[in-house]
Amino acid sequence: MNREPDASGDPGKQKPGISMASILGLSAFLGLITGAGAGVSLILPVTLISALILYFNRNKIAAAPEPEQSVRKSAKPAQGTYVWPELGQFACTISTEPYQQAIEQLAQENSIDFETTATAQSHILRAHLIPDNSNPYDSDMVRVNINDRTVGYFDHQPARSFLDQLDEKGLLGQVTICDAMITRSADADGKKNRYGVKLDIALTE
Repeated sequence: MNREPDASGDPGKQKPGISMASILGLSAFLGLITGAGAGVSLILPVTLISALILYFNRNKIAAAPEPEQSVRKSAKPAQGTYVWPELGQFACTISTEPYQQAIEQLAQENSIDFETTATAQSHILRAHLIPDNSNPYDSDMVRVNINDRTVGYFDHQPARSFLDQLDEKGLLGQVTICDAMITRSADADGKKNRYGVKLDIALTE
């Protein structure tokens, strides 16, 4: 008489299951919990019923995937942040008026010498360009951060142009990165320095 192959020798074909000790232990636990709440007389019936249910469903219980594994499989890998190509032009200026102190601190931390143009240009910083729709009166806003500090915003028309470019690249709503340069100039009476930020990106008209 032919015998069916024994799947126990192949780990990949072995039927899953849980041990009798685990079934008895869990059944006794459920019986005790029920007895504590509903009466001692129910301990034995609940234990027996639980044991039977667990025994006949042991393969399904053991084969069920762990929740953590399911989460890992459904999670999508994070996309890399888009970096705009280096042009070396720094032709895009932003509105920096409320952020003068933050920009001055960045200049000091990076030891930028504004008296020497070559030295200032050698200190290229990385700016994060962040679409910002938090303003209920103007959803076409782009915030600029350098070293986790806000240093300014795009003016309205440049912001619209920049968001259109993001849309064309399939990056609408995403944070992107470009090179940035801090500038300094004296105000009209020459008593106070004004700081600015230029970005190395080209905006379409």
